[in-house]
Amino acid sequence: MIVYVILAVLVIVAVLSWLSFMSDRKKTNLRGPVPYPFIGNGHLLAVDPCEFIKVLHRLQEEYEDTVLIYLASRRYVLSSDPRVAEAVLTSNELITKGNSYTFLQPWLGNGLLTSTGQKWKAHRKFLTPAFHFNILQNFLPIFCKNGRVLRNKLSGLADGSSVDIFPILALLALDNVTESIMGVSVNAQNDQHPEYVQAVEAVSQISSMRMRNPFVAPDAVFNLLPYKTAQDKALKVLHGQTMKVISSRKEELRKSNITDLGPNADTGIKNKHAFLDLLLLAEVDGRKISDENIREEVDTFMFEGHDTTTSGITYCLYCLSNREDIQEKVFMEQKSIYGDDFGRDPTYAEIQKMRYLESVIKESLRLYPSVPIIERAIAEDSDLAGYHVPKGTNLVLDFLNMQRNAALYEDPLEFRPERFLEVSRNAFHWLPFNAGARNCIGQKFAMMEIKVTVAMVVNNFKILPSSEEPELASTLILRSRNGVNIKLIPRK
Repeated sequence: MIVYVILAVLVIVAVLSWLSFMSDRKKTNLRGPVPYPFIGNGHLLAVDPCEFIKVLHRLQEEYEDTVLIYLASRRYVLSSDPRVAEAVLTSNELITKGNSYTFLQPWLGNGLLTSTGQKWKAHRKFLTPAFHFNILQNFLPIFCKNGRVLRNKLSGLADGSSVDIFPILALLALDNVTESIMGVSVNAQNDQHPEYVQAVEAVSQISSMRMRNPFVAPDAVFNLLPYKTAQDKALKVLHGQTMKVISSRKEELRKSNITDLGPNADTGIKNKHAFLDLLLLAEVDGRKISDENIREEVDTFMFEGHDTTTSGITYCLYCLSNREDIQEKVFMEQKSIYGDDFGRDPTYAEIQKMRYLESVIKESLRLYPSVPIIERAIAEDSDLAGYHVPKGTNLVLDFLNMQRNAALYEDPLEFRPERFLEVSRNAFHWLPFNAGARNCIGQKFAMMEIKVTVAMVVNNFKILPSSEEPELASTLILRSRNGVNIKLIPRK
């Protein structure tokens, strides 16, 4: 008897859950797959990162670019329509990140990526000068120095055999960002700090898994799983390293009696620590920023400046490996800039002259955007490009599908850098660095790092294709399940 009662209750609750979904769907003119009781459309998206990309693509093909879906009781709108992107990204109200970003908060807290409201506005305002070109120039020697370490490592692999370039470039990017942002190097390329490298990877993978899988997203479930213990262990390493550097630099500034970072300020190290120093000396509403808030911002830029740049460099080299003619055009541009002295470091002015290389990078980021999707919370009922999006919706913009849309780009899957030399394009058709108020604050930093690294590789090696094509996977950034494989041989 009790069993029948329980079954009857479950059936009633399931029916009520389904009716609730059906009622909610009437609030919008959007279409999407019919949700199941309790789980919504979660069964479609609780898949591995490779299948996740394919599912998003299929949904947008079936429902014409903009789709209504439910993950458990949460309403999502998935769109690759550039009109929707423009409406959202140009709005001064729709600047709050979506629910998925809460999974990054154990690591990043309420830094620039995850914060909103007055805190975000205040921090964005005082952080922007840290990426002025006068300061960016001081990071160029760091990129060049670490690039030489990479060149030496690649020389040992340049025998024409296939190599997964992603993990190698991840170590380079980690060295670049720790030294540029925190002023110290973890010497990742020389394997001198494997614990920190492993911690970054662990937290990134766990956060990404929670974003994709609605069944482990709730804290009540996640906290019971082994992932929680692994995350806590990794966070102890990451936060400990950041706080150690903050404490050390505070003491250096105190001993040097440095209280200002104006244009004539002398930190004794030529602004090498400009980002961290700016945070340590900045004031918001007349008060110094707390160590915890500083830690949040430093960790945020460690995250944003590591995996994203790795992905950008990786797929650029992959694209070049498949197009010898384009690779040679890049090399000839480099030769016109360097002359025959490929052993020297480029100047900042020479980096700006690499126009064809820049078009190559832009085209590779079109095909392989480092951040394939972003999410915004819709706080008020909104009309976006003719779609009615109710309050409480999480809006997901799919840049990967958008930038491969045949309506926006002729032969969209062809690697054609000249696209970015021939005509000026709609800014909302190319969004690897986002756009609007919450665009990537470090995009010039990233572009300079990618240019330096790709130029160094092309100047020293011929890049050949591997027989393996990447199986694209959407984690926090665009990755590949089977690696990103290329072959290298030395240039004569």
